[in-house]
Amino acid sequence: MTVECKHMCFKSGMELKVTGSPNSNAVRFVIEVRESDENIALHFTPTFPGTIIMNSRKDGVWGEEVRSSHFPYQYLQEFVVTITFTDTAFYINLHDGHMLEFPNRLRKMKYDFIKIYDDVKVDDIDMK
Repeated sequence: MTVECKHMCFKSGMELKVTGSPNSNAVRFVIEVRESDENIALHFTPTFPGTIIMNSRKDGVWGEEVRSSHFPYQYLQEFVVTITFTDTAFYINLHDGHMLEFPNRLRKMKYDFIKIYDDVKVDDIDMK
């Protein structure tokens, strides 16, 4: 499933909450906070069976990956990911209470495009 939310106004200090569940045969799913296809501020990718990869892309060039072995996801089990960002970082709260941090490498104060794709069923997207 692919979900694209364009022309949004996700500003610094706001919270993006994604509720969904990985498919029964999931390899990975992706949540991205984007300015464009060439500029991705946050590429958040849980990969099965157990690594979370985070990265950014500036002017079409990927940055250095950040990996976490903390992996609370299970096939077909509902999850909630809450992403808050500031001028310096993204704070990603996982459904088991664990928090990850990733730098806001593009240094923007507003992003207009959210994309969620690959092996996931998205139930809800909320922004406040």
